[in-house]
Amino acid sequence: MENNVFDSMMAFKSSNKFENYFTSTNACIPCVIEYVHTVGWVASYEDPTNYADEELRGEEEYFDSAKKAIAWLETKVPFEMKLQGEV
Repeated sequence: MENNVFDSMMAFKSSNKFENYFTSTNACIPCVIEYVHTVGWVASYEDPTNYADEELRGEEEYFDSAKKAIAWLETKVPFEMKLQGEV
């Protein structure tokens, strides 16, 4: 698994540009979690195939922990899991 900073089924890597910003490395569509000091953990995803439909473009939710944010994303976004040792 590639640089999974949260040790979860959905893998995340930290950003080199932004502090407290993490992108998924095994999701099928772009999704991120970030810690915002004023609101807590924010989980969001965007579906590039649905840009024409405002309702289906993506979602954003707020959580009090990264674990809850990741659990929510895991129910919303398809992702691939690799067994330990797979390349």
